[in-house]
Amino acid sequence: MDYGRFRTDHLSDQSNAYFDREGSPLTELLNFFDTPTDIDIYTAQADYEQPVAAGTFTAGVKLSRVQTNNTFLFYAVQPGANPEQQLDDRRSNQFDYTENVYAGYLSYQGDLGERWKYTSGLRVEITDATGELTPFRADLQEPPVNLNYVSLFPNAGITYALNARAGNTLNLAYGRRINRPDYNVLNPFRRQLSQLSYERGNPFLSPEIVDNLELGYTHAYRYNFKLAYSNTANQITRLIGPDDEDPRAGYISWDNLASQQVYSFNVSAPLQLTEAWNLYVNASGSHLYNRADYGDGATIDLKAWSYSFFVQNTINLPWSVVAEVGGYFSGPGVWGGVFRYRELGALNGGLQRKFWNERLNVKVSGNDLFYTSGWNGTSEFNGLRSSGAGQWDSRRIALSLSYTFGNEQVKSRRRQTGLEEAAGRVGE
Repeated sequence: MDYGRFRTDHLSDQSNAYFDREGSPLTELLNFFDTPTDIDIYTAQADYEQPVAAGTFTAGVKLSRVQTNNTFLFYAVQPGANPEQQLDDRRSNQFDYTENVYAGYLSYQGDLGERWKYTSGLRVEITDATGELTPFRADLQEPPVNLNYVSLFPNAGITYALNARAGNTLNLAYGRRINRPDYNVLNPFRRQLSQLSYERGNPFLSPEIVDNLELGYTHAYRYNFKLAYSNTANQITRLIGPDDEDPRAGYISWDNLASQQVYSFNVSAPLQLTEAWNLYVNASGSHLYNRADYGDGATIDLKAWSYSFFVQNTINLPWSVVAEVGGYFSGPGVWGGVFRYRELGALNGGLQRKFWNERLNVKVSGNDLFYTSGWNGTSEFNGLRSSGAGQWDSRRIALSLSYTFGNEQVKSRRRQTGLEEAAGRVGE
């Protein structure tokens, strides 16, 4: 049994300034936001394992409960020498969300002779969720959210050893999983990003259901090749469309796609070019197809190819110095439902050396040396074309020192808790 508690206090000042063509100030609108969030997560799980015949039988149950309390206070600020904050009752509210998940699973894995291995299982989940938006004005009351559904998640896999001693194996696997939306994405508050840009969550979002089929081949324990197909029902995506209240404004919202289909290929290979030079390469390519119809001409029918490469070089230099040079490159692709982004990448490098019986490690490293990891692209949805770009503090030079104390033969053990999945949905 585990308990997790998350508390976030978020205060934000927003200034919206307007100027004439000559750059002289015209007017200024000041807003202030106070948006605290409280999240409590309770989980309890039990697992059982028993050898049966030529394999292993496992079973388990898990119960989880999540309670989130979100407050959104919007203040209009009167400019002046002593600015005053005035609470806007029309744009302030409280959202409370409770989610209970009851799950159980059965699985069995075993061998069929020396070359064949197999696994199969089934997980059942019952989800009961309620959400209630409480406005500060009675005339703005919205209907509550009530979700109750049962989901089945089968999985199966089989592995064949072409040459067990050489490490050549074939693997075919199928699985279904569920991805629930982050708690902040469910929050229906109308958050103002700027005077003409808004964002709002969707408490009626359905979870994603992903069916995934993979065919993999491993050669000599080292080289991995994988073909995959996935179909996602109710793909959770972020959309940018025109605002209903102000046609000049853009509105960022979350919704479900009808489906997303992805065909992909991936290869990863560690290569030893010389005795002192090791190279790791990972390359992938995929084809994506997004579809959705929200009515009134708001449709999505988008196909796109994408690819990416990752390379890491490790070179042993004289005087026990180790150099690392690597980076990634990602070609054009699609993020979310309709946002087409352009290519991006980064080059990283570093040097390290160990001292004092290899207990002290000194490392200098540089990330995104040419400052090329920023993103930019365009989105077209429901009659609105949007362009966006972003850059962050990605180019850095760092010097790090680490020292190993105690007995290196003693390994610490970290207990796997039931909080990881639910805590991963906390978001920012």
